[in-house]
Amino acid sequence: MNEDEAELIRRSRQGSTEAFTEIVLRYQARVRAYIGQFVRHPDVVDDLAQETFVGAYRSLGGYKDSFPFGPWLFQIARNRTLDHLKLEARRRARETCRWELTLAEARVRQIESGEAQELEALEECIERLPGHSAGLISDHYFRSRSAAEIARETGRNESAVRMMLLRIRQILRQCIEKRVLGPGGLR
Repeated sequence: MNEDEAELIRRSRQGSTEAFTEIVLRYQARVRAYIGQFVRHPDVVDDLAQETFVGAYRSLGGYKDSFPFGPWLFQIARNRTLDHLKLEARRRARETCRWELTLAEARVRQIESGEAQELEALEECIERLPGHSAGLISDHYFRSRSAAEIARETGRNESAVRMMLLRIRQILRQCIEKRVLGPGGLR
């Protein structure tokens, strides 16, 4: 660690926000690049980088000057990123289970009403969709996420998301009709 950085750390420990701001400016691009290797959404990268620096500021009292500051800071970034990815994986697993539960509940209602064939066809048709299309349908219809939310998360235009949903619905409609009505179109 150079003397300038050591002085910034010393002053930051004493409560100088200006000194810590200088540390942030020196490391923020590298921390963001590191996190960006694992997280694809720029907003989330920004949040995790901010959490990294807030965590570092709060932990400066425990930082040992004999250890290089950069690796110490990147360890904090690593831990924040891992926590985020684990939480995201658990959230997706819960949502997948909710999606399956929603389909199962719908299937019970359909069976009770005598319309199970259409729901079975829908399930089969959704399973045949490419992963990104099935995910889009799941996000919009089973998780009640708006096209605007999906567009922001995926970096797409909202109109493009709406058009993709329209095309997927058309594909599903055709698939269901073939399965329910058969090749000749009669039930």
